[in-house]
Amino acid sequence: MKAMLVKSFGGPEVFEAAEIAKPQAAAGQVLVRIAATSINTVDTMIRQMGPELPLSPVLPALLGMDFAGTVEALGEGVEGYAIGDEVYGCAGGLADLSGTWPSISPPMSA
Repeated sequence: MKAMLVKSFGGPEVFEAAEIAKPQAAAGQVLVRIAATSINTVDTMIRQMGPELPLSPVLPALLGMDFAGTVEALGEGVEGYAIGDEVYGCAGGLADLSGTWPSISPPMSA
């Protein structure tokens, strides 16, 4: 799948389009097909400051915390959600949690 990765910390120019493996829903998780995401202040701070911030991800990183989309797969033990449910939330883009930014055109400038 296509995504915008940060391979170094700095200005908006650090984003690079990349092909990455499609994530799988692990136990207790849902996989969401992202329909919309945003750039919030924490995303911008991580991109600019990197390891100076607690919970900054290791590079290369897929940033993005906010999302809206549709549940595509359920991990073992997930209850209360079904494939096809429309969901939104704030998850990922920190520490070892993959973010939510797909590749878009033109490239985003957080």
